[in-house]
Amino acid sequence: MDNTYDKMFYKEGKYLGGVDESGVVDIAGPIIAACVILPKIDVKKHDLRIFDIDDSKNVHERYRKLHAEIIWQIAIAIGIGEVSAPEIDFLGKAISCRTAMLRAVSACKRIANDKKIRPDFLIVDGERALHCGIPQHPVKDADKKSLSAASASIVAKVYRDDIMEKLHSRFPQYGWKSNKGSPCEKHFQGIDRCGAVIGVHRVKYWPFAINSKYPEKVALWKQRRKKWRLVTEKALGAELGGIWKDKPKIRKLDL
Repeated sequence: MDNTYDKMFYKEGKYLGGVDESGVVDIAGPIIAACVILPKIDVKKHDLRIFDIDDSKNVHERYRKLHAEIIWQIAIAIGIGEVSAPEIDFLGKAISCRTAMLRAVSACKRIANDKKIRPDFLIVDGERALHCGIPQHPVKDADKKSLSAASASIVAKVYRDDIMEKLHSRFPQYGWKSNKGSPCEKHFQGIDRCGAVIGVHRVKYWPFAINSKYPEKVALWKQRRKKWRLVTEKALGAELGGIWKDKPKIRKLDL
């Protein structure tokens, strides 16, 4: 991907930032957003390896880290924003996604000296503008059009994958090293055996809560969720040394 799309906005200011997120559809772990400010690429002056960057969904996992390294070497500034699983349960996914993006923009720092920097203009993945007082161009699938947004997509994805791999070392039963918290049968089987990890799983969303998108599976998931509540209570009881028996049961709304 080259910088053709970004060049349309070079006149908007010195620092053009691309913003994208990762982890919205997952059922465990945080939502991560990144804001990446690239230099205004001059093919005669700059490292053109940056043109190898593409939307993270189009890049195989083995190459994402290499692409992220290139971005960190070439970018003027990068900011990371994180919204935790409990925050997602409280705020909802849409607001959590935008909050992560706002935090990423606010956290943007120069690579060279770690000093805060404010973008002059933003290309935001999505159809709604961020309320941050910065001129911007929100566009659907920005990571497929804009080099800056694609770079943010890669940085956010690699950063989040690293978090999930570290969580896997603590909770290997859920397969997070490979599935990164996504809804898949191996992940569900880990919950069958060990229950949910409170503070990591997003317990206000499917599969922990009813979703009208899956009406034919309501009975099946109702039975499975009941089992998950019991297994989670048992795990918490073991962790607390039996103190849990004096505490209220986990409510259906909690899991």
